[in-house]
Amino acid sequence: MNEVLDILNNTKIPKNKNRKNVSDGILECFALGLVPYRGAYFCDYKTSGESRFNKKYPLLYDKLRELIKIHDPSFNYTTIQVNKNIVCNPHTDKNNVGLSYIIGLGDYEGGNLMIEENEYDIKNKFLLFDGKKTHYNKSFIGDRYSIIYFTHSLNGIHKK
Repeated sequence: MNEVLDILNNTKIPKNKNRKNVSDGILECFALGLVPYRGAYFCDYKTSGESRFNKKYPLLYDKLRELIKIHDPSFNYTTIQVNKNIVCNPHTDKNNVGLSYIIGLGDYEGGNLMIEENEYDIKNKFLLFDGKKTHYNKSFIGDRYSIIYFTHSLNGIHKK
């Protein structure tokens, strides 16, 4: 985990204002793996593919895949969400399929994950959770990265 944290601390995390379900502000975050392309995001998810950040941050992408493989080699996912210093509003992940893994990394205090009325310390600990349940994180002090591994309902394959 220390190697992943070192890479994260040396990565310029892009600004994003398109995650209105999570926060009204500008966030530092990006997704690796398979993602809906921008034009498709606002339509019906018929266009998807490799994230442009896979090539921009190949070492980080490789190390994050190694990290989850060490923790749970049988876990299947399509996408890895990388967040930096985000305090999320209560929300649900409407485009997730199945369970997600989350882990918090960094030099921070607080920031526990709330899922409905339950509170979880995710600092340096993986937690398997259902993103369709209302969740958010508490405030924190310091630099906090949250890494979420999940399956996105890309291409309508998993849509009900």
